[in-house]
Amino acid sequence: MRAIVLGPPGSGKGTQARLLAGHLGIVHVSVGAVLRAEIAAGSELGTRIAATVASGDLVPLADVLAVLRAPLADAARRGGWVLDGAPRTVEQAVALGRMFGELDAPVDVVVALIVGDAEVTVRLRDRAQGEHRVDDTADVIAHRLEVWARLGPPLLAWYEGAGLLVSVDGTGSVALVAARITTAVEGFRRDDTAAHAPRRSASIAFGDSGTTLPNTPRTNGSTGCG
Repeated sequence: MRAIVLGPPGSGKGTQARLLAGHLGIVHVSVGAVLRAEIAAGSELGTRIAATVASGDLVPLADVLAVLRAPLADAARRGGWVLDGAPRTVEQAVALGRMFGELDAPVDVVVALIVGDAEVTVRLRDRAQGEHRVDDTADVIAHRLEVWARLGPPLLAWYEGAGLLVSVDGTGSVALVAARITTAVEGFRRDDTAAHAPRRSASIAFGDSGTTLPNTPRTNGSTGCG
């Protein structure tokens, strides 16, 4: 199984990707962690990435691909992966899809966490205080959310068009969101076991109202550290 978890900054991608990977018994590949490790190593690439991250902009596509190829190849050999933190643009999705093909490891499902700006802003501010994250200042948070608002919808629409997208309500407790994601992904796994089963995008939410989120609407290509 190979899955991608997408969502705005502060939506809980990293936490939920780690939990999903543990549930599936596969590897969690965090783009943010990989980029931060490169920065900590003090390499020329890491220095360039650090400057980009500090501004709140997206890391260039070539740099993202350079740091991801080895961990994704290793994870593919170990049975699969859950990727969070990339892609952030349609251009990245196309390039990563090409890389996945080269590794003979195409993605099976893409989970989109749906969380409003007010909620993610609070989460990011709390994270900045707790983790002393230099990329979570008020100005940078606002810029990152603006970038997601501009680039996120086309990206989700692209995966929806490929029949890989499932939208999940990302609000509520960590355990509740994890349960929603597990249900969504297990549904895709069942589809994969059925002969010639068509893939469909879907929406999953188990809130008190019992209602589901609508599929992300279509609208008319780099990556940060969180």
